[in-house]
Amino acid sequence: MEIVCQKSGLTSALTFKQAGWFYKDLHRIEGFIYNKQKSKMRFLYGKWTDYLKSASVKDYEEYMQTHAHTFRAPDHPGASTDFPRGSSASAGASPAHTPKKMYAKLNSFTRSLTGGSSGEPPKSPEPVDFDNGEIPKSDSTYSLDIPNSHILWQASPRPDYAPEYYNMTLFAIALNEMEDGMDRYLPKTDCRLRPDMRKLEGGDLDGAAAEKNRLEEKQREARKYRKKHKETWEPKWFKLTKSPHSNTEEWQFTNAYWDRDYSTCPDIF
Repeated sequence: MEIVCQKSGLTSALTFKQAGWFYKDLHRIEGFIYNKQKSKMRFLYGKWTDYLKSASVKDYEEYMQTHAHTFRAPDHPGASTDFPRGSSASAGASPAHTPKKMYAKLNSFTRSLTGGSSGEPPKSPEPVDFDNGEIPKSDSTYSLDIPNSHILWQASPRPDYAPEYYNMTLFAIALNEMEDGMDRYLPKTDCRLRPDMRKLEGGDLDGAAAEKNRLEEKQREARKYRKKHKETWEPKWFKLTKSPHSNTEEWQFTNAYWDRDYSTCPDIF
């Protein structure tokens, strides 16, 4: 994944690593932040289910050299960590995964599966149980912990009752929560006011299904009305503009939502 800041010219090239046969790279991401001159400025690493950290390039290189027995370091500085554009290495290659290292890894797996030269039967990896709904954890032996790193983001721990709610995060569990008096500050188009959603939250499954069907029919009728009267649907808080950076059309937020004038909101429920 490549992320570009149009104002500063900084670029982040991130690799979402494959879990691998033994899940040691499960959920892991790695990459660098580059300046306009394509020079590495910071190393980013972490797990997209847990945290994201930033470290200096110097600390990263020193850490990889010190822990070479645990991690697969590049054959030489910049072997697979050069800026991905126009480089001979694959754009999706992880900083610690050169083609040579990946080939050696494949040979290692082949030997383990065939029993190698020892004549012993191959050992199968322990199965990973995903049925309990929890996020599987990868081996901490392979976790990066670079000194002087800065935590950019860290996930909040899931509540103890999360398994009762499909193991959702607290944010997801409370996403449709309606507190007393909240409806006074919301537009009547807010999804938390959907009648089918309210019935579903209250455990009325049959009522929720009936409301969902009613809403869908109402949307179809509204679409037919606009087509018959040649009316064009216009979003209330977004406008279609041309980006000065990419020269492509994109929807831009108008900030009019914060005026809290909901008098012209359509009746969609």
